[in-house]
Amino acid sequence: MGKTFRNLLAISVAVLPINIIMIWHRLSQSGGFSTSDMILYPLLFGTGSIILILLLNKYLIQDSFITTFNSRPEHLSFDLLVGLILAAVYFIMMYLERVTIYNWLPNGNAPNEELVNAMQDMADKPLLLIIWFGPVLWIGIALFEELSRVFLLKCLWNINSNRLWHITVIFISSLLIGFVHLHLGTAGVISIGLKSLVACFYFYKFRRLLPLVIAHALYDGIQFAMFLYYLN
Repeated sequence: MGKTFRNLLAISVAVLPINIIMIWHRLSQSGGFSTSDMILYPLLFGTGSIILILLLNKYLIQDSFITTFNSRPEHLSFDLLVGLILAAVYFIMMYLERVTIYNWLPNGNAPNEELVNAMQDMADKPLLLIIWFGPVLWIGIALFEELSRVFLLKCLWNINSNRLWHITVIFISSLLIGFVHLHLGTAGVISIGLKSLVACFYFYKFRRLLPLVIAHALYDGIQFAMFLYYLN
């Protein structure tokens, strides 16, 4: 098999199906997410997709983990610092988006009572909180989504070394990731897409996966913790 075919096949197997399923589920399931959904779905689909991506990267793309996800050597302390900086950037962007695009493009969606109830249920059960803030957040959500993002970028970048193509891929992937969050409304799609652009351009420049995982986990985790605090 040629290089282009192998890379497109890897995307078709590991990235596109899970994104299509997520879009379909979020648009078709009006009831929202139950407590078990918030625990099991990320662990099962996220962990399974991580394993699939790593296998495809090794045996189909024929690249090592370092070549694909961490091609520029750095110290762990540097990755931690950059992760903190990226998380801060995401929060600054969130604030700016709340006073701009969320006012210009209100989605008009009422709060999802089942989602709120699921979060309240988790808040009342410490074990569920430990599971969610541990393997669910760091593996099933942050690692899965960032690994998928980087794998999509690298597979498409492998097709052509042209710089313009690489930049185009960044916008294509960010558009796809934004549409995965279509249930959040137009403003939500734009918000997620803009943060994806930041993540993609960071990886384009520095080729390090871990800072993206750290930033993602901190961004989602802090928001979730604040929501639980205000629930109580």
